[in-house]
Amino acid sequence: MADGLTRALDEMARQDVDVLVLGREGNARFVSGATRLWLAGTRPFAPGCVVVRETAAVHLMSATDFGVPAEIPPERLFPMSWNPANIVGAVADIPGVPGARRIGVDGLTPLFEQLFTATVPDAQIADGEAVMRAARRTKSAAEVDRIRDAITVAEDALGAAIDALQPGVREVELKGAFEERMCVRGTTTPAFEGAFCVVDEDRPIRRLASDRVIADGDLVAMSAGVLLDGWEGSLARTRPCGAQTAEQGDRLARWGAQWAPLFDRCQAGASVGDLQATAGASVRPPARRIDPDELAALLKRAKGLLAVGDITAARLLLERAADAQEAEAALMLAGTYDPQVLGVQDMRSITPDPAMARAWYQKAAQLGSADARRRLTQLQN
Repeated sequence: MADGLTRALDEMARQDVDVLVLGREGNARFVSGATRLWLAGTRPFAPGCVVVRETAAVHLMSATDFGVPAEIPPERLFPMSWNPANIVGAVADIPGVPGARRIGVDGLTPLFEQLFTATVPDAQIADGEAVMRAARRTKSAAEVDRIRDAITVAEDALGAAIDALQPGVREVELKGAFEERMCVRGTTTPAFEGAFCVVDEDRPIRRLASDRVIADGDLVAMSAGVLLDGWEGSLARTRPCGAQTAEQGDRLARWGAQWAPLFDRCQAGASVGDLQATAGASVRPPARRIDPDELAALLKRAKGLLAVGDITAARLLLERAADAQEAEAALMLAGTYDPQVLGVQDMRSITPDPAMARAWYQKAAQLGSADARRRLTQLQN
């Protein structure tokens, strides 16, 4: 049995999870050893890998056994479908799933949540990402080497995109340069849909590259990663197109002032909260000013996004409002990280982060939010 599967099964037993339904690429590779030929476009949650504790078996959603280890026979492959109900039905037919008491998922969309609860109504939906994080937390020396290899490939591929950054190039061409070098270096699977976008002042950074032509003086945000042997190497850089302006140089200096203490603090034993506190104590740009009408519109849009479960997009809007010293926005943003506020039913590919929640509650409290102060007291107790 593969070491990754053994560690996942041990953690499933410790957390009393009968079945793991995994949609995240790294988690699926960790327990199965299977490789994916290519990934393109956005990737919502889908149950691509199922682990059953009772049988110690891994089942994969695949139309072919290409890249699938011999330890996973063809009868453990279930078909892909454009109909989510068919996919959930195939998962429900896997031995060990119908009688499961607790099913862990590492992400969940509203539709799949409805289908799962209707198909296996007696099962409790649990946080499968917590299981996988615990199983993967302590890395072997070989795994550390693989992570470094993945980062090396990602750095080289991003370097190719930076080399291609010239006036007249399109955003999608930078993405193409990254993916071409990634393939040359031996992996065909990006970790996520890479973002290569011009930074527009006072607007959130776009997540999808477009045909937009980059002009001299534009600031370009690049965020991309690769999956190599099941391990992710991801990084981000912001670079000017052409000569760096004085303002861009000032921003770079502020970034350096923030990064250096963070790097020094990132040592064994430090928590995310420690890093957040270090970042808060370092040099920060002045608070942005937002027109009251624009601020009200931001909060309204954010509330609408939260209502439909689009937490990632809501965070972007709330961060803009919170940076403008809006207490309500900081409080709402803290809730998007707070496990007590998110709850099991709202996981949907969002992993709670208590340290980030505490940091934003502290920000909201500093801005005068009584609700944030009460929540901080509850967290202390």
